[in-house]
Amino acid sequence: MRHAIDTRVAAGAAAAGIMAGLVAVAPTAAFADSSTTTTAGNTTPTTQASNPLCTPATFSQAQQRVETALSARVTRLNALLGAVDNTANKLTDADRQALQNDISTVELPGIQALEPQAQQATTCPQLRSVARAMVFNFRVYVVMTPQVHLTIVADTESAIETTVAGLEPTIQAAIQNAQEHGKNVSGAEAAFADLQSKVSAAQSSTSGVAAQVLAQTPQGYPVNWPVFLTARTNLTNARTDLHAAYADAQQIKKDLS
Repeated sequence: MRHAIDTRVAAGAAAAGIMAGLVAVAPTAAFADSSTTTTAGNTTPTTQASNPLCTPATFSQAQQRVETALSARVTRLNALLGAVDNTANKLTDADRQALQNDISTVELPGIQALEPQAQQATTCPQLRSVARAMVFNFRVYVVMTPQVHLTIVADTESAIETTVAGLEPTIQAAIQNAQEHGKNVSGAEAAFADLQSKVSAAQSSTSGVAAQVLAQTPQGYPVNWPVFLTARTNLTNARTDLHAAYADAQQIKKDLS
């Protein structure tokens, strides 16, 4: 019985640590994008793609830039869809379906429909119209990208929190069992109290994040950009707390071995 309890404590600690490692860089990575620029003191990305420099003499070059930008967005959206479809992540069924629907029935078809329009444009005004639709109607980089990554992180961290919280009664029973057999469990008790505190803090940080992020729309940008920044901060805080909880679980396992 003692071996079974210790094994479950160890397995729970390992699972928490592995999953926490999987999402370690995701909150920051969600904002990495070479197509956007940020000026000093400004945390809102800006882009020039909606108003390409275009004159009759430079039309061909401008057209190529727009076509390249459209193609890059198709590539990005396919990558995002791949991330959403990846069952290794811990997206809830509802969140996975919402993201799949947004990407595959709205964003991708919309961007792909603009590609022939860019190819068929013959004037700068026509080309600018396509470029503006590409940027303002879809916001692939500054809304869809953080929306996908942050939702995956939020759901994954929430799953970790549920897993570790579910192990708390087992861990507590293991500590009590060790104490009844004469072992000094003061260190394990302190680590367990900290683990509970850290898991609770992580749960508070992730609560409601996925729903709030998923509620954002391309039309809401740039007003909704702080929503993504706040979500990133909350998920980073939760990640830190989960790493601390994992360290506590390892300490408990060591003290009870």
